[in-house]
Amino acid sequence: MAAREWFRGFFDDAYLAILQSQRSAKTTRLEVDFLVETMGLSRGARILDVPCGYGRHSAELARRGMDVVGIDLSPAMIREARRRWPARTGLRFERGDMRRLDRRNSFDGVACLFTSFGYFNERENLAVLRRMAAALRPGGTLVIDHRNPAFYSKLPSRSWSQPDTGSFILEERTFDRRSGVIETTWILLRRGERPRRRAFRVQFWTLPQWRRALERVGLRFVRACGSFDGSQFRRTSYQLIVVAERA
Repeated sequence: MAAREWFRGFFDDAYLAILQSQRSAKTTRLEVDFLVETMGLSRGARILDVPCGYGRHSAELARRGMDVVGIDLSPAMIREARRRWPARTGLRFERGDMRRLDRRNSFDGVACLFTSFGYFNERENLAVLRRMAAALRPGGTLVIDHRNPAFYSKLPSRSWSQPDTGSFILEERTFDRRSGVIETTWILLRRGERPRRRAFRVQFWTLPQWRRALERVGLRFVRACGSFDGSQFRRTSYQLIVVAERA
């Protein structure tokens, strides 16, 4: 079972290496294409990327002329982001906890990508959503890239994956349909190293739950997509990308 604040130690250098091997520059460009089109962004728009990971979306947005702030709690992620993209105009990385986000009426767009929402309990998750909403200027757009609980409820409880050459992950998961919480344990096997065990916990919301939550924090639901290609969300979709606006 994942510890309550599992995320404090999960996103370390070992996870960073896996993440970098899984996401190509082409994938990042396609995902940012979606953000630019969906948010209606133009040069000079102010964007908050939270949590930003090692900054791949933040840097691509800045390259296209946006003014971007990337915030992440992980020291490893922020360190790598600053190493990769030092002193770039319109790009700033800060270490911070999204539960303490305090940027009011500051951004034209807020992006929360790569299933980076739902790390806390129900009350805290709603509070984070409220802080994201408050960070938007009137007319600003929020995009949250999350997962579809209906899809995850049908996954096997155990699976193998190979994130990169020489590494394997045994993934064991349990999904609570009532709470929408998935608890997952990874056993990372890497050639020449001892097995590493780590666990994480994420709460998923159904689309009706998202719509109610967005309304509670003062946002207007715009649409839900099942992929970064902009396709309509369906019950069989893997992703659940929620788009909302501040009135």
